[in-house]
Amino acid sequence: MTLRVLTSFHYYPRTDMAGLLADLRSAYDGPVELFADSGAYSAATLGTPVRLADYAAWLREWGPLITTAATLDVIGDPKATAANTAALHDAGHPVLPTFHVGTSWSVLEDLCARHPYVALGGMVPHAASPKPVMRWLVRAFAIARHHGTRFHGFGQTTQTTIASLPFYSVDSSTWSTDARYGRLSVWDYRTHRIRTVRSGRPADVHRHARLLRAHNLDPAALIRPGFAQRAARDRDTYNAEQRQMLGVAAEAWQRYAAWLQTRHQVPPPPGWQAPGTVLYLADGHAPNLVHAAHYLSTRKEALT
Repeated sequence: MTLRVLTSFHYYPRTDMAGLLADLRSAYDGPVELFADSGAYSAATLGTPVRLADYAAWLREWGPLITTAATLDVIGDPKATAANTAALHDAGHPVLPTFHVGTSWSVLEDLCARHPYVALGGMVPHAASPKPVMRWLVRAFAIARHHGTRFHGFGQTTQTTIASLPFYSVDSSTWSTDARYGRLSVWDYRTHRIRTVRSGRPADVHRHARLLRAHNLDPAALIRPGFAQRAARDRDTYNAEQRQMLGVAAEAWQRYAAWLQTRHQVPPPPGWQAPGTVLYLADGHAPNLVHAAHYLSTRKEALT
């Protein structure tokens, strides 16, 4: 099974991406694909906007290694986003255009008429209101279906949504962010959902003991006082327990990715090979991605 990861320019501006890809392939011992994102939303949130020239230079340097790249979008400004997309295309970077929540539907009609693969963004701030987002997505998919366009969903990890709608691709950082707060993702093969188990909560752990064992994790470990809590562990123990949680979560999301691909079987856009839905593990910390790759390699037999 292919390991797919999303790396944002905002977090990896000076990273040797060839070295990172080599590390991932060595750790995983299998095919690895990179999705490149500008990280403009994260950068703007932190007050450090991404410059078009810098992103273009990064794509120029690492483009041969990248399977998919998205434009430098400007949330709330479709004209600026379109200008950036045109400039990147003119520079030889076939980036995905991006359409945001709140933008006129005529913009999406135009994008779908001209592009076989489009990214949908601006949904993360509306995560607390899934019903309006779902209505928005249903209309977007109706437009895409008319043109035969496929979608990538940025940060789209609402399970009901991606199980219901045939995205070609989505990305998630939930697998690693949850681990930092003592939450463990496991795959429920009976209900086809990711379940969240909170360490240190016996009732929660006991409820999901079967799933934990299916991921080769001893439920008793999660009940031990201070499990994966920085303040309660020495550095080596804390790091080991965090790596265990990250590895199990990566396995859960990789299992989910396999199920989504079987469920939807979305034909790939021109130039792509695998049927969708495909899922990219996103993280701004390269060691987490490499650790996930290594852990998944040790679990390949269980994942087949």
